[in-house]
Amino acid sequence: MAGCFGDGFCVGLYPVGGDVKRITFSRRQALRGSLALSGLLVLNAVRKFLGYQEPTTEVRQLTLDVPEAYALGSATAVPGGHCWIVRDAGGVYAVTAVCTHLGCLVNEDEAGFACPCHGSRFRLDGGVTHGPAVRPLAHLAVSRTAEGLLRVDMTQQVAVTERLVVG
Repeated sequence: MAGCFGDGFCVGLYPVGGDVKRITFSRRQALRGSLALSGLLVLNAVRKFLGYQEPTTEVRQLTLDVPEAYALGSATAVPGGHCWIVRDAGGVYAVTAVCTHLGCLVNEDEAGFACPCHGSRFRLDGGVTHGPAVRPLAHLAVSRTAEGLLRVDMTQQVAVTERLVVG
């Protein structure tokens, strides 16, 4: 009788040619093997946590409310859009919610945006105020539809100074 694990590695008795062979290993060898496997699983989890993973954005263009609906000085999260709509004295603009450090989604805080994963902080205009992120949040193209609604193009980045003027 034999117990087989994985790729033909068997422990116990099994026939080889005309002889019966017995394969054994010590508890120390079993412990080393299990510790090695545990270490590989931990390393894989760390790699997934620290590695940048491109966010999956299926929505390419978002149509939202009229630009006048966003209050001056406000930042409004776009549900499922991975971006924020911000209105300042110059108009309305969209800032991505994806942190430039490792791709976590930023939250609003008292001074702008904060990354919950590693502590990066950003102003409302997307500029970095505290690392580890070194690049600002990207600004996305904003326009009006024929009906006067706000449209955000998630595929097109624009200059930090670009705004949709609200009259």
